[in-house]
Amino acid sequence: MDKPFISNLVRLACEGAKADGATLYLLDPSKRFLEPFVVYNLPQSYIDGIGKVEVGSQCCGRAVAFKKPWIVADMYTDPLFRDGLKGALESEIRAGFSVPVIDPNGEAIGSLGCHYKQPRTPSDYEIERNTIFATLIAHTLAWLAKPSGRVEVAIPSSTSLEKASKTRK
Repeated sequence: MDKPFISNLVRLACEGAKADGATLYLLDPSKRFLEPFVVYNLPQSYIDGIGKVEVGSQCCGRAVAFKKPWIVADMYTDPLFRDGLKGALESEIRAGFSVPVIDPNGEAIGSLGCHYKQPRTPSDYEIERNTIFATLIAHTLAWLAKPSGRVEVAIPSSTSLEKASKTRK
């Protein structure tokens, strides 16, 4: 697996969102928990404190469960972050947002998260930008999983394009 390339995408997502750190969590084989695959610039006490993230809990788990971005503006006060509160209390991390990593088949396979030392809500642009990074990560993982290193992409034939063109006239 080309982990350095994926790690660079996580780093770029972090820097673009002006975050203090970032993570890429991927589903474990049971598809019940997310485990850290890439951790960028975050204290180990935070990662240890949040532990394996159950799908549907914390920020990353909710992004995967609902297949949409999830924001925790203040980890100390958000009741939906209760399962990860230990990580926040044992580190300087106070806020974060996650976007789902959705594979080419439409399945959520992980979560790209950005983390902050101060309470914060990301801008729409930061969320959109990280969604693009999550898409790049998903396609990279799919490409690497193929034995040939190629992802199959359905390209319409010229005949189907001609038919579509005629029906629009």
